[in-house]
Amino acid sequence: MIKTKVYKNGLKLVVDNMTGFESVAFNMFVKVGSINETKENYGISHFIEHMLFKGTKTRNAFDISKSFDSLGAQINAFTSFEETDYYFKVASENTEKCIEVMSDMLFNSTFDKKEIKREKQVVIEEIKMYNDDPQSKAEYILNKSFYAGTPFERDVAGTIKNVESITQSKMFEYKNKFYVPKNITLSFAGKIDFETADNLVKKYFLPYFVYDGQETQNYYKTAKKISYAKAFKDNEQSQVMIAFKGLYDGSEEFYTAKVFDIAFGQGMSSILFQNIRERLGLVYSISSSTTTDSAGGNLVIQFATSNKNVGFALSAVKKQIEDIVQNSITKEQFIDAKNNLKNKIKLSFESTSSVSFFNAKKFATQNKTLSKDEYLALIEKVKYEDIHKFIENHFDQSCYAVSVVGKEKSLKLKNYF
Repeated sequence: MIKTKVYKNGLKLVVDNMTGFESVAFNMFVKVGSINETKENYGISHFIEHMLFKGTKTRNAFDISKSFDSLGAQINAFTSFEETDYYFKVASENTEKCIEVMSDMLFNSTFDKKEIKREKQVVIEEIKMYNDDPQSKAEYILNKSFYAGTPFERDVAGTIKNVESITQSKMFEYKNKFYVPKNITLSFAGKIDFETADNLVKKYFLPYFVYDGQETQNYYKTAKKISYAKAFKDNEQSQVMIAFKGLYDGSEEFYTAKVFDIAFGQGMSSILFQNIRERLGLVYSISSSTTTDSAGGNLVIQFATSNKNVGFALSAVKKQIEDIVQNSITKEQFIDAKNNLKNKIKLSFESTSSVSFFNAKKFATQNKTLSKDEYLALIEKVKYEDIHKFIENHFDQSCYAVSVVGKEKSLKLKNYF
């Protein structure tokens, strides 16, 4: 059973007491990411995420790691365009000990100057790693083109130059501004009841907030256009991405999109997999998925193929798009996709980690929760006709972007897509 609470200072709590589990998963979901940065502090959200693990007033970086490791906890964090999430999973009897450490990281991180200098090198190596990765590079140049004019066009990690310019004072200023109650949702899922979680929040979080800061409210409108982006990499394959319009957060089309994604581009029986891999043998893997964000999201098709086959593969994918725009998917594909998706949802709710994050994001961004049964009911409500409308709305031939990372410098994307 899911229970929620919003405290007087705006801090949110969501608890899903899941029977039959021995673990507790926890998410400290902070509704701030790279789109909230300026040109001067670009990359700072991601850097702060790293630095929260690098020492507090009473613990150094090793002490923090050892505290979690000694309890057998799985601990990590990530930063995206719109959120920074710190999370752990642990045996239920060790929940409070992990919460105490997480609270210490949030309220007592010192951002030690020596640690900042050392961690800058780590993040710079991370940036270089992603620049060397064709898929990451293709995604970056796609976003830069598709989301042009919005903060989504930037890379979450920042640039090497910007990371080098981050200072301790900038970090405290940014953290004090955005790591505030109105931007934080605490989520528990697993072997924990609401009263226990509420008491942990009252003990380790509520008394220590000092700054009111700024609540994030994001909305961006992207211009309709067709764009192409290429980057050179001397690899055996070219990485390709194609983006169409996606969804804004909270869109009523979200559940239709989930069904469509399964039918069109997820799984071995999907339209793209069957036609581009199985029938034509052009790729090892190919997929599509629809995302939501405060700039309207995107519907992305991605694959890698031999450099000599890029044009052929682009033409083949375009043909599949034209076919579904004209004919939609079959009723059999629709029914199979719904059944597939409902079973995937059931499996995802077998994981306390998945449930905790799902609840955290839903409550943080939409101020509501969704149980497994409610989720399944919403999928069941999707009609075959809804798929037709979704395809018509999103495969807009006046608004798409194509990115290719490979060594075919002479490739003219307009000739194929």
